Amino acid sequence: MHQRLLAAILVILFGGLVFLYVQEFRYLSNTIGVQWLVAGSMLTVAVLTFAGLWLWRDRFIPLDRHLPEVLLIGVFSVLFAPLWGSLINRSMGKETHRSFIFESETAYYASGYGILKGEKLKPTGWKLRVNDKSVSRLFTYKSQSYYPLSKPGDVILLPINKGLFGFEVILLK
Repeated sequence: MHQRLLAAILVILFGGLVFLYVQEFRYLSNTIGVQWLVAGSMLTVAVLTFAGLWLWRDRFIPLDRHLPEVLLIGVFSVLFAPLWGSLINRSMGKETHRSFIFESETAYYASGYGILKGEKLKPTGWKLRVNDKSVSRLFTYKSQSYYPLSKPGDVILLPINKGLFGFEVILLK
């Protein structure tokens, strides 16, 4: 009975982690330099996991009997590393504003089953393209159009979270 309860708790925790990861995608997609955040998080967690497994290697002897456990710990640690990296970066950052050069803001439509005849279309979200020090960046958000009157070349202020690790997250919802 004790093992079933533990297994049920672990499944619920895993489901909660997956839900949290899905919620974090919104912030990951609007993070400047996200590829470095993801790579750094994965590398850091891989090294820490390897060190932890090495320190407690007596627990996993003989390795051929415990290989599934070791692989499970290693794979899931590395796969969930970007979630923790993004959460730590964002939660311990400070909110501020930064200027960008406006390029465009366009609506996009997403439908799981296509468009029905006579269906009135309304945007699912918006894509904002800005120029950041001669680099074109694309951010997405869902709630409303923020810059309907802006013209290409206008300077706009965007709310950002300057994270603990130095990665900036655009805070448009």
